[in-house]
Amino acid sequence: MFVVSQSRTMARLGRTATVLSLSALLIVVLQCLWECQQQQTTNIPANDPSEKSLLRQCSALGSIGFAVGSQKLLLNIRHELSDRRVAPKSLAMALSVFGTCYVLIILAAGKHPPSLLLDAIPQHTINRRIAGILLWAHVVVSYAINSQAICSSMDRLIWHRLFSDTASAKVRWMMLTVVLAVAAYTVANAIPFFKDLVALIGSVTSVPLTLLLPALFWRRHLGVPLLWPTRDSMYSYLLLVFSITFMVAATIGSLYSIQQDWSNQTAPFACH
Repeated sequence: MFVVSQSRTMARLGRTATVLSLSALLIVVLQCLWECQQQQTTNIPANDPSEKSLLRQCSALGSIGFAVGSQKLLLNIRHELSDRRVAPKSLAMALSVFGTCYVLIILAAGKHPPSLLLDAIPQHTINRRIAGILLWAHVVVSYAINSQAICSSMDRLIWHRLFSDTASAKVRWMMLTVVLAVAAYTVANAIPFFKDLVALIGSVTSVPLTLLLPALFWRRHLGVPLLWPTRDSMYSYLLLVFSITFMVAATIGSLYSIQQDWSNQTAPFACH
C-alpha cells in the first residue's frame, strides 16, 4: 500500500489500476453472492442472530455511509479534471451506477446474508483464498486513492505552513505517506474487525464529509441560520437533520459493536 501510494496524483495512478481494482471487487462480490445462494438452497444459516439488535443495525448504517462515501473524493477529482464543469455530471453518473449496483447486490444476496458479505465464503477454502487475494488488490488501490487525496491536501494546507520548502516534493510526499501508513496501520489493528472498522469510518468521516458539511456550507452560502429552518432553505435543513441523526446513530452503533466484539471475540491488535 505504501509503495502504490507514492503516486502523487490520481492521473499517475491511472485508469488501469482502477479498472483492475473494480474488476477484482466484482469477482469477489459474485463469489459471495453465489455462496449466499448455495447456503439458502441447502438451508445453512448465514447470519448471526445477535446481529439483529438495534445498535448492531445502527452500526450497519455506518457501513452504508462508508460504502456511499466515495464522493468525498470529488473535490480532488475535480481539481485534476481538464474541464471542471463536468464534475456534477460525473458525480451524478457515478452515484447512479453505484446506487443501482448496491440495490441489485442486496436483492441478489437473499433474505439471510451474513453481516459481512465476505463471510458467505467458507473459511479455509480455495475460493476464500482467491477472494482474499482479490480483495487485498482492491484495498491497495482504494488506499492509494484515498492516500493521494489526503496527502495532497496535507501538503498544500499543513506542510507549507509549518515547514520550509527545503525538502524536495518526493521527500515531502514520502514523509506524509509514511505518517498516514503508520496511522492507518494503528487504527486498523486497534479495531481488528473489518465490519466495525468501516462502520466507524463511515459514521465519523464519510457521513459528515458527504452529507453534513455540504448542507452546512450551502446554508452558510445562502446566509440563512445554520441550525434553524427557513421557508427558502427547507431542503438543506432536512438534509442537515438527516445527516446529524445518521451520524449520531451510526457512531453510537459502531462504538457499541466494537466494544462487544472486543469483549466477545478478540482484543485490540489481535488479528481476526
